[in-house]
Amino acid sequence: MYKIEIAPQAKKQLKDLKIRHKLSLLSIIEDLKDNLFAGKALTRDFSGKYSYRVGVYRIIYRINVKTKLVEIISAGHRSIVYN
Repeated sequence: MYKIEIAPQAKKQLKDLKIRHKLSLLSIIEDLKDNLFAGKALTRDFSGKYSYRVGVYRIIYRINVKTKLVEIISAGHRSIVYN
């Protein structure tokens, strides 16, 4: 099983969300342990990363197969997560 690590930037973004959106995103983040490639593979500047869509919100993450780690890089409204 993979371990989830949430980057400081993503923690701050999650903290700023309304509770219902935060809980929804945290639930999906937890589910990523069992379904790593559920998100869409990104390209160009975001090569090697994945994006999971939840309405207008996105979870941007990276998978490290060697260390069995899913790193949540960014989580929030789609207008801010790609910056």
